[in-house]
Amino acid sequence: MSECQIVDSDGAVRCMCDVDEVLSLLADSRRRTIVRTLDRAPKNWIDRESLIDSLSATGSESMTPDEWALELAHVHLPLLEDCGLVEYDAHSEAIRYYECELASRVLASIERTTG
Repeated sequence: MSECQIVDSDGAVRCMCDVDEVLSLLADSRRRTIVRTLDRAPKNWIDRESLIDSLSATGSESMTPDEWALELAHVHLPLLEDCGLVEYDAHSEAIRYYECELASRVLASIERTTG
């Protein structure tokens, strides 16, 4: 099994994740948009409403804020959390993104290729 590191903003290794799992997560265009948005968040923290606003404003996916909210809650955040890329606090609605070099490289490669 091939693994890669997921680190916090201080560079400390939070956990290891499976390469195949990261690639599978990023195969979905909506999750790529979510991860890109989270990666650009200041200090890797964002509240749920700000994330929804950012995703709705990107225009890369023709989804309403309500549709994003539903998919985030029931699909994308749980998958990203299971992998270790995010931590979601339902009480404060804060989402913390943990950096994964593999995810960053895959996203950068896709952006270079698709422009």
